[in-house]
Amino acid sequence: MFQGVEVPQEIIAASDAKKKKKDKTLAQLPVFRAAANLLYVVTEAVKGGPNSLRKFYDIMLADTAEVMKAIGMADAARNPEDRAWYIDSALVLVNVVKFYLTILRKLGLLEKDVDNKMKRLVRSIIAQLVGWRDYTRSEGAK
Repeated sequence: MFQGVEVPQEIIAASDAKKKKKDKTLAQLPVFRAAANLLYVVTEAVKGGPNSLRKFYDIMLADTAEVMKAIGMADAARNPEDRAWYIDSALVLVNVVKFYLTILRKLGLLEKDVDNKMKRLVRSIIAQLVGWRDYTRSEGAK
């Protein structure tokens, strides 16, 4: 009867050491990718917008980029309190961007499919950030 392949412990240890040496990039973080997608969708949505709202769009894009920066800082932080602070900052900024989207929707400046895509991304980002923050705050707790 076939029992499978037995992998020697030395090979497993070498593989684990190789994985630990490999640098992890920010782009591998799902919440960062979702924030980058949100920035892309927001950029697409505002590129054809009226010039009278240019300042509004600039602020909206800057705040969306700040979400990505806060996520990056949270990933870089090694202290749980600092990490939670950056995650909270990202959450506040995402909610601000969500409010901007509400304004554009009420003004009739967002197409339905773009609006739905942005809503899904915002919900996804908020859910991931809340989960990450809760995990960070309870790390090491019994």
